[in-house]
Amino acid sequence: MDKTISLPYNIVDPKSPIPLYYQIYLDLRRIIQEEEIIQPGGMLPPEMEICQAYNVGRQTVRQAIARLVDENVLERFAGRGTFVRQATNLTQFFLDRSFSQQMRELGLEPKSKVLCAETGTVNAEHIPVLQRWKGAPCFTLERLRLGNGDPICHQTTTVITSHCPDLADNDFSNSSLYEILATRYNLAIQRIDHTVRAVTADNYRAELLDVEKDTPLLFVGTRTYTEDGTLIEYSASYYRADRYEFSTSQTCCDD
Repeated sequence: MDKTISLPYNIVDPKSPIPLYYQIYLDLRRIIQEEEIIQPGGMLPPEMEICQAYNVGRQTVRQAIARLVDENVLERFAGRGTFVRQATNLTQFFLDRSFSQQMRELGLEPKSKVLCAETGTVNAEHIPVLQRWKGAPCFTLERLRLGNGDPICHQTTTVITSHCPDLADNDFSNSSLYEILATRYNLAIQRIDHTVRAVTADNYRAELLDVEKDTPLLFVGTRTYTEDGTLIEYSASYYRADRYEFSTSQTCCDD
């Protein structure tokens, strides 16, 4: 991600009625959006180099860059520099599909880095939504979800294992949980309920997702039910908000 970009600057006109910072903003935007040498994740040169290229002061360059940051064209990382923002797949991530299915539909290879996989019993104090199943046997799976190798989501899943014993014997680094439940245990998913809210990254998730601490994330709490209405799993997922937004649709009905 830290590859520096060599920019083909245009000369700015100090006599133009257009402010210098705005001329630089337009030129940088042209370079980023039109020049093929620009790659998402590429790092801009240091501010001083850009100042010398345009023959302007640092404050002028900072104004231009700040506007591009506000427009989500660039992103800044403290102590690292300014980068061309990674391309997003906004409005394509729907709540009625599994992560693996979504990645494949977007042409990305789904992968998971398993951080923790262990059997135990439901701790309702940590997961209040599972209060009814307190003490029931469960399988806890913590994963970093990846798309083409890039971190997308940190996810912790708790599965009630009364209907799916020996779940821990499966390889979850390349397999979908829902696919395993369907093919090995004949458990078809009938309904998925979601709770979505905005949160910020703590130190742990910031490191996992390669973002700064306090970066906005999308939290999605997921409750999954089988055909007979049995709650079988709960997942707490933290998505990079700069990579995805969630979409759903609703059929209109009378009040």
